[in-house]
Amino acid sequence: MTRLVLAVLLALLFVPSLAAADRVTVKGAVLEGKVKSISAKEIVMETVYGKGDLVIATADVTAIETDAPFHIFHADDGQQVGRVVGITPAAVSLALADGGTTEIPFDQIQAAPRDAGKDANWFERRPVQSPWWSGNVDLAFSSTQSTVKTTALGTGFGMARERGPSRLRFGASYVLGTTYDTQQRNDPATLEDESKHDTTADEFRAYVRQEYDLTERFFLLGSLEAEHDGVEEIAKRLIPKAGVGYKLVNTETLLFSVDSGLAYIYEDFFGSDHNTYPALAFGAESDWGLPWLGASWHSRVDYLPSITAWMDDYRLRGETALLVPIVEQIAFKFSVIDDYNAQPAEDTSSNSLTTLLGLSLVY
Repeated sequence: MTRLVLAVLLALLFVPSLAAADRVTVKGAVLEGKVKSISAKEIVMETVYGKGDLVIATADVTAIETDAPFHIFHADDGQQVGRVVGITPAAVSLALADGGTTEIPFDQIQAAPRDAGKDANWFERRPVQSPWWSGNVDLAFSSTQSTVKTTALGTGFGMARERGPSRLRFGASYVLGTTYDTQQRNDPATLEDESKHDTTADEFRAYVRQEYDLTERFFLLGSLEAEHDGVEEIAKRLIPKAGVGYKLVNTETLLFSVDSGLAYIYEDFFGSDHNTYPALAFGAESDWGLPWLGASWHSRVDYLPSITAWMDDYRLRGETALLVPIVEQIAFKFSVIDDYNAQPAEDTSSNSLTTLLGLSLVY
């Protein structure tokens, strides 16, 4: 009798959780769980059958009904809220408070976050409270112990706002790298020689970039970069740029664009020397949502040749980063940064290469 009572109590506790679950019908099979995101291409769902997210092609969904409302934001100030009761690759249907339904085309939707509920934390509420914004905070470190000991520390943040045809990005980062010849440690003649402890990276960089779509492919851009580099002996470097870009590939999982324009480079070196010159600006950028582990890969390359001496005076910078989610807001991040200056300061190297491994807080 006691076992029967316990079984009934457990059933009463379990059945309401099923009743409150979202339901998605895929080729005749009904899946229950929590719909985390919706788009014209896919639905991401956490099912009650196990851990991990299930990605379902929207075209394969024949019916959907969510228990919690979704907030549908348009590029303008419009917003509609309601439970999702239908979806196709072209549009999503919401249940209205008066009992009716409304269909919203995906090409009119800027963001569609799920309502996190009143007990949610800030990270869970943020997509609804600020749907146009996203950001990240990074902390990375690398160390190699061998004949030459190398260490590198990197930290930074980034913010992005995308609304309608306008995109704004800004951020800052700092990288410090050192090397030390361990063979000199026990040599009394070189024990106090600080030259054996070299700084390979000491760079602070900040940027702001604005883009505005003219068509689905073409966009205008303007940016400003500021740098301080102790290794290159640059007290400050300012690079304003303006130009036009073209999206060669623009899908939900892959963005690949190229851009070109004009730039002006101002460099103030330690001491009294400085260097200024107008330059051409060529760039390429990619964002790829990888099909494994929810990972993403971002890369950016910039080439700035001087207009007057493009063969001898130019800068080439490349940066690539791989992010693999660990938990909801924390991702593993591996970065490689390479910076080449054809006209470096006296007694400094033309090229600097930094690799970093760390964590990124994504929100």
